[in-house]
Amino acid sequence: MGQKSAVDRLPEDLRKKLIELLNRPDVTQLEIVDAINAEAGEPLISKSSLNRYAVRMKKFAEKNRQAREVAEAYLEKYGSDTRNRLGKVVNEQVRLVAFDLISELEELKEESEVDPKLMTEVIFKVARGLKDLEQAEKLNAEREDEIRKAVLAEAAAKIDAVCKEQGVSTKKKEIIMRELFGISQ
Repeated sequence: MGQKSAVDRLPEDLRKKLIELLNRPDVTQLEIVDAINAEAGEPLISKSSLNRYAVRMKKFAEKNRQAREVAEAYLEKYGSDTRNRLGKVVNEQVRLVAFDLISELEELKEESEVDPKLMTEVIFKVARGLKDLEQAEKLNAEREDEIRKAVLAEAAAKIDAVCKEQGVSTKKKEIIMRELFGISQ
């Protein structure tokens, strides 16, 4: 991509201070620029570079907040045993991030700030990552299906054994299987 932003090029201690100041609502961006440049002893950042950085960080924080809310809502609705459902939510979030990345690359391309070769490489990697996500999701679904079938088969075998032991008629056993598990023998 292009070179790092002025904020990203700051020494680590100044960048940490800048982030701390950005998180304080009582400090304006102009005050932050003045404080950072004064501590550096030279003008390293401008108000516009700080504003671009602040907007980027705010978007990032908002997306993280939304992802956490979605995950918490799923856990609250379905319980903590639903890793597969939560995994699907995470996969969807990754897809959204990939879409946002490609959209931002398109904007940068229009402003001719991105090397077309680099853009092609990024899109290829994102596409491969999405393909891998799809394959993982498919494997998870297949594994979940196999587990479900194994549990049903085990339960059916136990019910069959108990019904025989207790002298339950075949007809009643079939009703139990159908009503409890949707299994018809």
